[in-house]
Amino acid sequence: MKKTSLRGHRAAIAVCVMLSACAAAPNGAASAADGDSTYGAFLAARYAAGQNDPGVAAKFYARALQNSPNNQQLIAEGFLAGVLSGSPEAAQLAPKLPDNTLATLLRGNQAAAAGNFDQAKQTFDTLPHDNIAGLIKPLLFAWAQFGEGNEQAALHTLGAYFNDSLFGPVYVLNAALIADAAGDTKSAAQFYSNVDATQPNLRLAQILASWQARQGQLPQANATLDTLVATHPNLQIAIPQLRAQLDKPVISSATDGMAEAYLTLAGSLNQPQEAFLRTVLLRFALQLRPDLAAARLLLANTQTGADDPNATPTPVEMNNALATLRPIPKSDPLYAPATVQEASLLAALNQPDQAVALLQGLIAANPGDAGLLSATGDVLRSANQCAAAIPYYTQAITAVGQPAPADAWTLFFDRGICEDQTGTWATAEPDMLQALKLSPDQPYVLNYIGYSWALHDENLPQAKAMLQHAAGLDPNDGAVIDSLGFVELKMGNTKNALALLTQAVQLTPDDPEVNDHLGDAFWQNNQPLQAAYQWQRALSLHPDAKLAAALNSKIQQHFGAAP
Repeated sequence: MKKTSLRGHRAAIAVCVMLSACAAAPNGAASAADGDSTYGAFLAARYAAGQNDPGVAAKFYARALQNSPNNQQLIAEGFLAGVLSGSPEAAQLAPKLPDNTLATLLRGNQAAAAGNFDQAKQTFDTLPHDNIAGLIKPLLFAWAQFGEGNEQAALHTLGAYFNDSLFGPVYVLNAALIADAAGDTKSAAQFYSNVDATQPNLRLAQILASWQARQGQLPQANATLDTLVATHPNLQIAIPQLRAQLDKPVISSATDGMAEAYLTLAGSLNQPQEAFLRTVLLRFALQLRPDLAAARLLLANTQTGADDPNATPTPVEMNNALATLRPIPKSDPLYAPATVQEASLLAALNQPDQAVALLQGLIAANPGDAGLLSATGDVLRSANQCAAAIPYYTQAITAVGQPAPADAWTLFFDRGICEDQTGTWATAEPDMLQALKLSPDQPYVLNYIGYSWALHDENLPQAKAMLQHAAGLDPNDGAVIDSLGFVELKMGNTKNALALLTQAVQLTPDDPEVNDHLGDAFWQNNQPLQAAYQWQRALSLHPDAKLAAALNSKIQQHFGAAP
């Protein structure tokens, strides 16, 4: 079976601590005695929360609280929904949760945003000293001290944590940012020199390159951005705007620094089970600095479960991610990466025209960008517009140059798929072989070529060897096992085919093509009843029109109207 696409693109304790005041038992919730409207709103809020739509949940909790304003569980759950969605309800409910760590953080943020840094300092000082709150407490307290105009006190606060085994580098970086924002270049230079820049993430590269450029070290700044691209090639698109704004400090105020602290900590929580806490921290970052594009990018990824390979985002989650990204203006250095992310979401929401329009706007500003060209091709291919996709892949192949780099195998592979689907295998085969040359151990390519050769009764021994190699690389891939069984069937090795195709059906039981092949093997092995069952099973799995016609034809030919 051919595969026609590539799949892309300490927390538990901490969550318990941060949620200590939100974990009331269900019997504290609104009851029918509070009135049907209150109970209905509560149920609607719970449903919305279960659908990962905290913005809607916050509105329904607010409605329920209108009739039950002192219900502690409604307050706690409504506050949490407000935090997760960035809704104003959270700020309204925070004063009613004096012992809640998240509410304490939010109140401190509010004081800082209002310019009352003494009040912010006092509020942050009440945070516990352990777990996640204990990690961020020194950062927030130090930035509040800086907000009061006391740089040295802030640096002293952070200095006590420089040797922390886990987050010491974070405290050093924030000390550098504080000294930098205070105009203390001597101290800033000392702190920045202790920051590890060997494999910088986006934000660290932005911070370091800005500092270097403002110190007249433009070659070093450019080298830092080059290192970023070497580590994260997909960020190449952001480099022109990043270079254009190197003379601007990344942090210019205490609230900017607090937002940066939340962003840094959120970025360190990169496991799927940490998504809740990461979302909270990013919402706090955006509460203090709504224009923090890096936080918006990370939040959108979190909302769609991008760090969980098993996650399939729902339309609600994808639309919420779009709402997170859209406020990023064209003037922001991260506008281009955000727009690529928006286009990907729109394509997943079956809005390919809007996605392509966004990407074409970026291509106009970045002509010859292979990543943008291939992304546009991917959107069109996924929308079954292969004829329109081919020119984009061709332009991307031209853009990467000759000899093509190893990672360009995907361009030839994807163009080959489109050529196969809109033309002939003879047209597609050279691209597939070039993809194989660039990536000899890529199961996708091995499988596609091997199966296609078998389908056209070509090179069967080579196809078998190729698919055996693919199966060795990924023995649990049902598509590869199916292709290998199909080749055995073509070569007349019926017993081997039966064993492999049975295994393929076990690995991918709901694939109509795999079930069809197993039916063919049963028929070839003189087991007509079993063949009829598999063909009928394949028909029940909603095959495409071409396969459905082939299945009906086989059933009619061998059994008449019904087996």
